Order: sequence, then C-alpha cells, then structure tokens
Amino acid sequence: MYTKIVVPLDGSELAEGVLPHVAEIIRDRGGRVCLLAVAPLARGTPPILADVLSSATTQEERQRVERELTTYLHTVAEKLEPVAADIQVGVRFGRAADEILAFAGEVGADLIAMSTHGRSGIRQWVFGSVADRILHGAACPLLLVRTAPAQSQATYQRILVPLDGSEAAEQVLPHVSALIRPSHTRIFLLSVLTNGLGDRTVALLTSIPPGLRLSTNVLSQAQVQLQAYLRSVAAALRERGASVQTDIRRGSPAEEILSHAAQIEADLIAMTTHGLSGASRWVYGDVAGKVLQGAQSPVLMVRPKFEE
Repeated sequence: MYTKIVVPLDGSELAEGVLPHVAEIIRDRGGRVCLLAVAPLARGTPPILADVLSSATTQEERQRVERELTTYLHTVAEKLEPVAADIQVGVRFGRAADEILAFAGEVGADLIAMSTHGRSGIRQWVFGSVADRILHGAACPLLLVRTAPAQSQATYQRILVPLDGSEAAEQVLPHVSALIRPSHTRIFLLSVLTNGLGDRTVALLTSIPPGLRLSTNVLSQAQVQLQAYLRSVAAALRERGASVQTDIRRGSPAEEILSHAAQIEADLIAMTTHGLSGASRWVYGDVAGKVLQGAQSPVLMVRPKFEE
C-alpha cells in the first residue's frame, strides 16, 4: 500500500529516528522514499534545520544551503538503500508544513513519516506549526514516531487498532493489513464503551439516543454486539496471516487506548482521525488528540474519506 513515503528531516538525529520505522514499512515491499528538508526563507525565522541553515535570503545563500542540504540528505539516504526500491531527495525553502504538504502532493505520497522529536521540541513539533498542520492538511496518512537517537531498528509485531464501530474508523484496516507479516504480526482490536453522556458508539450499536445515561443492561447488550463486531473484523485480518486479539473496555476512550497500548507493549497504534463524533471532537477531544500527545509508541493516523 505504501509505495511512496515522504520523510521530512530537520537535520537532527532525533528527526532521523523515524528512519528505522520507514525501513520496516518498506522492507521486502519495494517502497520508494522521498527525503525532504525545508529551510526557512526569512531572516530571523526560528530554525527548523541546523543552525548554519537558519536563513537563506540571497541567491548565493540559497545555493549554498541547497548544496549542504542535498549532501546531508544523500548521506541519510545511504541508511535506507538496502531496503528501498528508490530514494529521492528534495530541498525546499519556505514554511516547513506548507512545503511538506506541497511536496507530498507533487510526488503523490501515500504516507508521510516523521519524528515527533526535532530541534523545535516535542510540543512545537507535534502540535505547533509543523506536524499539527500536516495532520490536518495531508491527503495521505501520517506516521508520527516518538524516537530517541539510540534506536536503530523498529518492528511492528504488536499493532493496536482502536475501533468505534463506524465505517470511518474501519478505513484504517487496509493500512493495518498492509503492515502484516504472516506468522509475525499480532493485532489487538480495541473498542471502548463509556457510561457517561454522549456515548455515540453505544448509540450506534444499540439505537439508544445520544445523551442518555446508559444502564448496566444496555451496556452489557452493547458489549455483546461490539464483541461480535470485533470478531468479524478479526476474522478478515486472520485471513491475511495475523494473530488477532479483541478487547472491550469501559472508560475514557483515550485513556483506555493509551493504557492498553502500554499493557501490550504496542509497537504501533493505528487509527483514523475521524470517527462517529466528527473531525473536531475526534482529533482534539478525548481520543485522537490525547492519544497523539500521550502515546509512547508510534501512531499511524489515517484520514478517512467520506461519501458526499
């Protein structure tokens, strides 16, 4: 599924921590990788790249920066040459998020993979002007990896997939299937029931109007139906060669997802950016936004397509 992956780099070892994950995704699959560096144009702009590349205002400076960045990217490319079918490098000037999105569109990327650590620090890198804008603007999935320089290898043997019972959430499943390595991949399907106000998942499965406080009997009925739903999803994944476990929890969805990820020592959390609650609540509410902020494992975010 991932035939062309864009990898933004900011010149730091922390940002390069995403590379083992890219290697795992494309190994034996013939994927192409596009390494991208973006240098700011305006003097005084806080640098995203190395300090010596903090500003490029004249043509001579731009040429110097482009040469240095191109050399740097070719050096990084050597780390992926054993597993990549082809490696392309690109240098852009401007606002990092805008240039990354434009570059991904031009090359027809089907995945953007980037580290949540870089020179700007985790909060700015994830929720500031770079990754946050990419999350909302990218047409393709986004893999965010919380990394350390010492990490040299990555495997996706244990993948956690939160599902809320909606077709939108299920659109992550083809992406999960593409990562399966038969006899090596274990997938953990998780649904979370809440017994508070506004439980849209239970409303969908039990026809209980949103906003009603759900009784123990209704929750039990919903749990039975959810279990049957998860088993049907699991059956399709087992046909691809994965070992699959299902679980249903009660509580705050984001907290339960993070807790379960820690419990099973997940190598990856894969989920959509939209669910039953719609874009704003699903991304910034109790689910995807908090998962992104709290996850210790990489997170694959897939923006589902909706019929008009």
